Amino acid sequence: MEQPSRQRYLIVYGKGGIGKTSVATNLGEALAHEQGRKVMLVGCSPKTSLIDLYDLTGNVLPILDLKRKEGVSGQNIGKAVWHSPEGIILTETGGPEPGIGCAGVGLPTAFGEIKKYKGQIEDFDKVEYSIYDLIGDVVCGGFSTPLRGGGREVLIIISGELMAIYAGNNILRAVKAVGGDLRVLGYVVNMRGVHREQEIVDAFAARTGVPILASIKRDPITFKEAERLGGPVVRTVSDSEIAATFRELAQKVEQGPPKTDPRPIDSYDDLFHMFLSFQSLQEEAGKEGRKAYKSNIPTKPVEREKSLRISVYGTGGIGKSTVSANVSAALVLMGEKVFQIGCDPKHDSIANLCGGLKPTILDEIQKRGGARAMNREILKQLIFPGVNHNSHLFGSECGGPVPGKGCAGKGVDLALKLFEDHGIMEEYQFTLILYDVLGDTVCGGFARPLKYTPQAYIVANGEAASLTQAMKIAQSIQAAGRRGVDVGIGGVINNMRGVPHEEAIVEEAFGAVGVPVIHHIPRSELVQTAENLRTTVVESFPESEQAQRYIELARKLRENTQRHSLTRDVLSSREIVAIVNKYT
Repeated sequence: MEQPSRQRYLIVYGKGGIGKTSVATNLGEALAHEQGRKVMLVGCSPKTSLIDLYDLTGNVLPILDLKRKEGVSGQNIGKAVWHSPEGIILTETGGPEPGIGCAGVGLPTAFGEIKKYKGQIEDFDKVEYSIYDLIGDVVCGGFSTPLRGGGREVLIIISGELMAIYAGNNILRAVKAVGGDLRVLGYVVNMRGVHREQEIVDAFAARTGVPILASIKRDPITFKEAERLGGPVVRTVSDSEIAATFRELAQKVEQGPPKTDPRPIDSYDDLFHMFLSFQSLQEEAGKEGRKAYKSNIPTKPVEREKSLRISVYGTGGIGKSTVSANVSAALVLMGEKVFQIGCDPKHDSIANLCGGLKPTILDEIQKRGGARAMNREILKQLIFPGVNHNSHLFGSECGGPVPGKGCAGKGVDLALKLFEDHGIMEEYQFTLILYDVLGDTVCGGFARPLKYTPQAYIVANGEAASLTQAMKIAQSIQAAGRRGVDVGIGGVINNMRGVPHEEAIVEEAFGAVGVPVIHHIPRSELVQTAENLRTTVVESFPESEQAQRYIELARKLRENTQRHSLTRDVLSSREIVAIVNKYT
């Protein structure tokens, strides 16, 4: 076997739920099996996705877990490393204790331990490819650590969904911000089956000057079978078309695609209009629906001494912002004066309520040179009225740092603190405040909304990876309660993905830990249609069955006073897969 001239470092980025772990592991397996390369897989997320995929829970500890439990040393570093029979080395950085610390800061800490004890890791000096599976929703300073150090090559996972290409564009911006000799190899398209998907991603690739290296067809049956067998498709279902696609990708990576000169799209509006050019809009139907919606808004909001506050958490790509926006629109029909706060660096929470992406609080802080320059009047300029809500709905976005720099969690924490310190909530007399929160990293900053909300809700679906992360969010909420924060789990919202027997799967999984599933939301094409119109289903199609589902959920959230605690440790990935497989 010909040896590469140098070790190669591949960083796999993409939005939450896009399939980064599937691409990273299958590429690694293909490089090892087909190209005969020595590969190391490094999971760089608090979610411990690699351990879950390879069904190694209990056998491999994330490095940061090991550090907390007994400290890392040359004698025990092996507890955080696994060697596959084929010679792949696997390790996982892990994250901070739920609700404490900074997930991004944990990454360089974990890398430091690997570097310090690399001599005690068997075959570490033989590694030819290090593949980093990296969270992409929070491209803050810590999570950009693998980009630094020279000779790094980036693979970006996208699909034809709007927020997937938006996240991909943000990652290009992060690469530009870090600079140096970073190289973008290309896009891997994880097909979702959206309307005119190949045309959308082809246009995005052409516009940004980055080639598409592979398109992974939508094949949930093959991926589910691999999940059942406890490993990536290339290893477990090697004769499938999906495995062949990953082997072709490995060949392209091995050959080294031509050098690219990425050109991120500067304006979200430009990106949105590019996406919209491939959509078939039902403008007139939506127009009549919005007219009917506005006519049903009560003239006066309800009276309440103290505003109700709820938080909605979910892993990236689960649809928490879609659920939150539709719930907020429905609450307006019930007489609430709603304030929805987006707590996610992507700052897309209120886009479909307020007519598009809006400037964020963190953007303004950076522009003015620090939080001390912020005052009440500046903050009020960052509170935007809903387009169709007769002054009964407002929204704001915490935002995030410049991609590749800063800390996203601290940004959320700072933005929310400013609202409280300046008495904004009282001045506007909101009757209900909804926090829409990223759940991939429930570290210190992203846990801030738990301090304000008696009930925190978790958005999940019937896929094993989603359920695993939802369990970890539940664990984080519980941990906050144990530290004295006045919060409990309000329940689980099943935002269905179309998995067979999905309601039963989610009910059984969370029933096992004592948390009720309070609502099931079916898949509907109306969701995408409404979002293409920059509205919600509740506004544009208020008489539809889908709108009624959101309205029913809003009523439940408004009236619920119950708080739940876990009755046992959260389910392991192995236990979750067993439940999912029971229904297939």
